[in-house]
Parts: sequence; C-alpha cells; structure tokens
Amino acid sequence: MARGGHHGGGFHGGGHHFSGGSHGSFGGGFHGGGYHGGGYHGGGYHGGNGDGDSLIFEGIKIGILVVAFCIYEVAVGEVPGVDLFTLGIFTVSVVFYVLGLKGYKRTADLYHLKSFDGINKIQVWNAEFTEYGPSSVSDKVSWAGKYDNRYRIAFFDRDFGDENVKKVRELMNRTPWIVWMNSYVWLVIGIISAISSFFFYEMVIPVFENMIMTDEAFAFIDDFVFYFPAGLTLLCAILCFAMVKVRDSLLHKCAVRIVEDNNAAYEKMKTENYIAQALSSKWYYNNCPNCGADAKKDTRICTHCGTSLEVKDIATEQVSSVHRISAAAENGSKTKTIER
Repeated sequence: MARGGHHGGGFHGGGHHFSGGSHGSFGGGFHGGGYHGGGYHGGGYHGGNGDGDSLIFEGIKIGILVVAFCIYEVAVGEVPGVDLFTLGIFTVSVVFYVLGLKGYKRTADLYHLKSFDGINKIQVWNAEFTEYGPSSVSDKVSWAGKYDNRYRIAFFDRDFGDENVKKVRELMNRTPWIVWMNSYVWLVIGIISAISSFFFYEMVIPVFENMIMTDEAFAFIDDFVFYFPAGLTLLCAILCFAMVKVRDSLLHKCAVRIVEDNNAAYEKMKTENYIAQALSSKWYYNNCPNCGADAKKDTRICTHCGTSLEVKDIATEQVSSVHRISAAAENGSKTKTIER
C-alpha cells in the first residue's frame, strides 16, 4: 500500500490534522519571564504617570500583541482547521464583504416593491440624489448617467412612480434571481462556512484516510477538504460584491429607459393638454348643413345663410366632414399655455 507524504502506517494520514498541545513547548521564550517578567509587567509597563495618552498607546500595544498572538497560534497549528493561508483567505473575504454590503443600503428598497403603496419615499440609487447634469439624462426625479453607471430611480414620483415600479419589477422577473438575492444572505452563508472550518476537516478527512489511493490523489483530497470552507467563504464574499456591480449595471440601463419613457410620456401629456386647451370642445361642420357653403376657419355660423355649424351628435358624423375650431374663437379669449 502506498506510503509517504500524507500517509502514515498502513493507512493515509491527513497532513492537516490538529495535534494540539504543541504550544506548551514554547515555554520560557514566549510564556516565560521574557514575556510575563519584569520587562513587560514591571516598572517599564506599569510605571509612568498613567495619563490618557499613555493609556491609549498601551491599549494599542495590547491590541497589536493580541493580533500577533492569534497569528502566531495559527502559524504553529494551535487553531484547528486554520493556517496562515486560510487566515489570508478570510481577510480577503472580509474586504469583499465590506465592499459588497455597502451597496445593500442603496438597493434595499427593491425588496419592498411587492408591497409598495406609493406613499413611502423609496428609491434605489448609485450616487447622490442631486448629481445629475449635462452628463446625465433626467426627468427631474429619476436620472441616469450617460457615461457611467450612476443612477437614481424614484418610486414615489407623483406622475410616473407606478410605471417606475412596473419597469423595475419586469427587470427583476426576467433576470436571474441570484442577482437580486439579499446581500446579507451571502454574508450568513460565508459566516457559517467560516465557522465550519474549525471542525469540517476533522469530520470529513477520516472518510478518505482508509481508502486505497495514490499519494498524489490523497494529497489533493487532503488539501481540498482542508481549504474547502475557506474557499466557500471567499466565493460567497466575491459573489456578494459582484452581484452589487451586476445589479447596478442592470438598474442603470433600466433607469435610462425609465427616464426616456417618462420624458416621452410627459411630452405627450403636454401636447395633449395643449391641444385640449387650444381647441374647442365642440365640433363644427366643414360645410353648412343648410346651404352647403364652405365653412370658414374658426366660424360657428354660416356666413351665407346664418345657420349654426355646430354638430349636435358627433357619433353620427364622419370625421372627415367635421372639425374643431380654436378655443379662442369659441370663447373669445386667449388660450392658456402649459408650463413645466
């Protein structure tokens, strides 16, 4: 049977097994007088005037010593399931989690859209609210950057809030659910995975130790099982960060569409409102129903026979035979203009 490397005796022996008790061998030099003796606890440490600055400085020193001690314990194998490489993986994971969770607050309102009542001031954004200008497209409430992924989508907009909600819901429904998963879910999975590293290896590796395999195969399995929890933690941290970036990209594109649609809808409403104010509410014949004379523009009575040109029932007339005159001609007053 193959031996050597991670093999011990007639069976495989995992190279990452926690042995325990080894730090007792580091007496004297670490735990002896040099550390606990007068040089540390003597006058040089407890002496002096003990003012506030000194206490802060000593607190920093103690913090550094605690961190150094923890790293040392990991380095000498006193922490089960963790070595310096694993510790490095956890450190990188923390950085990704911090960067990823920063984006949670900006998009947290997405999870309230299903029960949104249009009253609460909810929105999603990727910049300060007022950071729109020449380099952005805007409807004055929502906006999107032209050259970057900055955006703001407001769901409380009086005119277009419901449409904004509808468009974002459609975006969320047609894209993978993993993109919109709560960022704290990734954090919880990562924390559970990190905690499992203390016992995962010792629980799993015995399954493989009694199997017949080459040294190279067992060495691979041994390392894979040992670093699996740390690797899973790092993967969750990277996904937490990456999904925020993907989410921002999708929401920016949605914001551009929202702003363009809202501006087009506003112009349409503006035009319709102008037409409604500029034209009369009544319809008039193109030709006099009595004498057949052509009706002049903005006239309500035939200039030839004096018959009223007003249509009594528009539903019975062909559109090509009737028209509307200006409101000014009908009311004898000027039309009102629309201001944005």
